[in-house]
Amino acid sequence: MKSTVLKVAASAALLGAALPASAELIRVTGANQTGTGLGNVQTVVAIQDNSPNNAQSGCVYYTAGSPATPGETCPAASGLAGGDNVPGNAQNNAWRLSDIEGLVDAGQLGLVVNLNEGPSGDATLTDIYFSLLNTSTNQRQFFFYEGDPILLTNDNGVGNSGNHRFILDDAQAAMAAALCGNLADCVLDGGMQFAAGSTEAGFETMYVGAFERNGGGGDPGGNPVPEPGVLALMGVGLAGMLARRRRRA
Repeated sequence: MKSTVLKVAASAALLGAALPASAELIRVTGANQTGTGLGNVQTVVAIQDNSPNNAQSGCVYYTAGSPATPGETCPAASGLAGGDNVPGNAQNNAWRLSDIEGLVDAGQLGLVVNLNEGPSGDATLTDIYFSLLNTSTNQRQFFFYEGDPILLTNDNGVGNSGNHRFILDDAQAAMAAALCGNLADCVLDGGMQFAAGSTEAGFETMYVGAFERNGGGGDPGGNPVPEPGVLALMGVGLAGMLARRRRRA
């Protein structure tokens, strides 16, 4: 596991008080998963620029209306260049938190970067962030990566991902939960940027999901939150085991 630092920035005028200057975003190397292509996961942005002289950069930015049609620009506060979004609604989305599968608390939010650079390719991620807008109070909070560039290894194409996960630490989770106590009130957008010349094949995607932060016993977390159906089956199995033990007793 490699920890990185995420800058938390917000407007004091919007939030009423200055937030801590920095907190920690934890990068967790998870297991590779198949079936995570466009349309199967909650993609935030897809970007492509194979020029050796340009950074590959793109964002979505939600202000009002449908989260399915956000602006495909990087806000000035992000510091990202933008301009490399792959066209299409499937590739560029903001997400209302109540629509994110498995999410019951804003502190469970996490991002996954899906690299698509060919069989032996990699790319250098320099920036990644998301922001949360509370549409009831018009408060917005940004979470920026500000650590050293990260060399990400290839994920074997779109539809294979999970190695490169970024989850909230406890401090950030508390901030997100405080801003978005009602998940239906909040919309997530974000973006990412790669170093110039480090991308040369297909497009990269970033999607959002619900992730555990800390599994206990030294487990750094980063596993997807189990779906309710899975938890129900686990509960049935546990109840059966207890019943069998009682009968034997």
